Amino acid sequence: MLKLKSPQALLVVVSASLSACGSPALEEGAAPEFGSSEQALTSALTFTRNAASGDTVFTNTVSAGTAPLTYYWNTTETQTWSGNVIVSGWYQGASSEHFYCPRAPVRGEEYLWSLRVEAYAVDATGAASPVVYKTLPCSLPW
Repeated sequence: MLKLKSPQALLVVVSASLSACGSPALEEGAAPEFGSSEQALTSALTFTRNAASGDTVFTNTVSAGTAPLTYYWNTTETQTWSGNVIVSGWYQGASSEHFYCPRAPVRGEEYLWSLRVEAYAVDATGAASPVVYKTLPCSLPW
């Protein structure tokens, strides 16, 4: 068993071992400055809905981060009448996206499906915000 007295001795032993194994030589250089470039991105998901047309616009508002931001979206539609679940899969989009989810102003109306919208964003450094989501009931006027 080898007992080392200093961290420098450990570096020499590790460096020599790696070189002997044929691995690439260790290079000296500055480590990335993560402390100054990491930022806590947060996403806030809001929506507006036109009850007559069903046009529902979701907006992902991101705080912090380094521009440009790339936005990702995923939808899950659950059909009440059939039990089918349709998942879009993650796709790249804009900060605001349009979906179809009408809601009639009639009280007590049966909802025909639900729409779950999920979103997150990635900034220029590769930092990602947490995934945020909202689920809305959707119906058609009778």
